[in-house]
Amino acid sequence: MRLPDGYQERIYTPQQARSVEAVWRHEEPQAGRSLILPDGRCDVIVRYNADRAVVPRLVVTGPATQSYWVTFEAGDRWIGVRLRPERGGVLWGEDIGVAQDQVALGEAAATRVPELARVCVVGAREEALRQALVRFVEGRALPPEGHRVGESLRRIHLAGGRFSVSELAARAGCSTRHLNRMFGGTVGLSVKVYGSLVQFHRALRLVCDAGGSLSDAAFEAGYADQAHMTRAMRRFGGFVPSDIPEGLIRPDVSGGLWGGRAT
Repeated sequence: MRLPDGYQERIYTPQQARSVEAVWRHEEPQAGRSLILPDGRCDVIVRYNADRAVVPRLVVTGPATQSYWVTFEAGDRWIGVRLRPERGGVLWGEDIGVAQDQVALGEAAATRVPELARVCVVGAREEALRQALVRFVEGRALPPEGHRVGESLRRIHLAGGRFSVSELAARAGCSTRHLNRMFGGTVGLSVKVYGSLVQFHRALRLVCDAGGSLSDAAFEAGYADQAHMTRAMRRFGGFVPSDIPEGLIRPDVSGGLWGGRAT
């Protein structure tokens, strides 16, 4: 399954950036809509239009666990920064714990990140917007627990979302309750929900790109059976493995090119 036309993304490695996971842009030549898949990350986005008279619109997203449709007009464009999952507090502060599936638009977004609201003016150049987004995200410090959560996140990804929460907590040197508390205060999701998202994306990649049977994909992704995988795809994507929509905006949750998100 190919990425939608007009989508570009640059993945940042841990050595390149402290907070930024990817910088992406998307443009649409005609009106329509796209299905955005959840990735458990936060993004800060500017939506604008090829018509430079249109005022750019600031968008701040919380960690998504549900898919949603975005409608757009001809010439609509987006430029965004996807934060590393443990950096959600950079955008949401203490509200990260209640930011799941939330989207701040307009005045709400401007109140949350006033420094960025000031660059959303008529005629703003795309490169200036990109630099402002990256500079804002990179200029925020990570709290101490974020570093511990980052190591646990790495283990979750290495396991493809298949892990024991108790074992993960033991490796982090804390209780499962405390690990979930740290995840809630940095990622904005529980350990289990975040791991389920990683497993969902692994299964989706296997179904779309590997070309094997659905039962084989379910087994490889770590689900109990095909029905278990079907329930996960219906929960996070709103579709079933045998009927995956074309033109998905698919966030990268593993470090390779897999798509992005728009709002």
